Amino acid sequence: MPIVMPPGLFTRRLLPAGLLAAFLMAQAGCGTVRSASSGDAGQPWEVSARRHVAFSELLRQARDADIVLLGETHDNPAHHATQRRVLESLADRTPALVMEQFDLEQQGSLDAILHSGGTQQEKLLALKALMKPGWQWPGYEGLLTTALERGLPVLAANISREALREVSRNGVATLGDGASAQLGLDTGWSAAQQASLRQEVEASHCGMLPEAAVGAMADAQRVRDAIMADRLLAAPGSAVAILGRGHVRQDLAVPIYLKQRAPQKKVLSVALAEGELAQDAPQPYDYVIPGPAVSRAEDPCAELAAQKPAPAAR
Repeated sequence: MPIVMPPGLFTRRLLPAGLLAAFLMAQAGCGTVRSASSGDAGQPWEVSARRHVAFSELLRQARDADIVLLGETHDNPAHHATQRRVLESLADRTPALVMEQFDLEQQGSLDAILHSGGTQQEKLLALKALMKPGWQWPGYEGLLTTALERGLPVLAANISREALREVSRNGVATLGDGASAQLGLDTGWSAAQQASLRQEVEASHCGMLPEAAVGAMADAQRVRDAIMADRLLAAPGSAVAILGRGHVRQDLAVPIYLKQRAPQKKVLSVALAEGELAQDAPQPYDYVIPGPAVSRAEDPCAELAAQKPAPAAR
């Protein structure tokens, strides 16, 4: 049974929480895939068999799955094109399109738009207006166009920044009585996994977070992943998820909670990578699809350093 989030949690206005609040969502869920200077870029790599396969084989596996997780770099157009290709190949099964790009409290608005009597263009404009700043609409317009054309349900998958900030401050109890157990957060998580997740958080923030913030953000990341899994389990049938690549890791993220709560479901984890694949590097996914990298003018670590408060004067 999917968890029901208390509505007040998403509507309260929260006070700023310094560096932690500013960075809480900036990097979470965008895990790395190691790449090398050589390899067969663009061809799916089947991790368990350690071989390249035709894209048609990946699509066959996707058709056999109950849940397909497509892990992206959020600003990479090639990743969005691949996601749409997969979604269109599965559209005859009417999967739910489950998207990190919408927060849970927006589900009512999503439903109203999808079921309105407006034209497809009017619905797309309404969806664009609903999507919060920070997401690049052109990357998701194609996916939502396919959903409208094929009559697919669209489910919001993300916990809002404000709600996640409150979880970081006050713990999972802010989600309601029994939420932690229902989301699968109380069992099946080892000290080694917690240490690995902390390392991921530290690395994604360029080693600039204070120790206390690292722990809080690791715990918040677990909550995000567990809620995303919950939303996937709320889908009326099969589902295709559009998530940051870090969220589809089998060792630390959404697949853990899906397996714990619904072990009968077949889950396919696909990482959309940037650059060419380092075949000998650990890849905690079913498939990795290397692709072109996006040229980014800004250095994320330099940006974080610029935002970090200066030490107080003595």
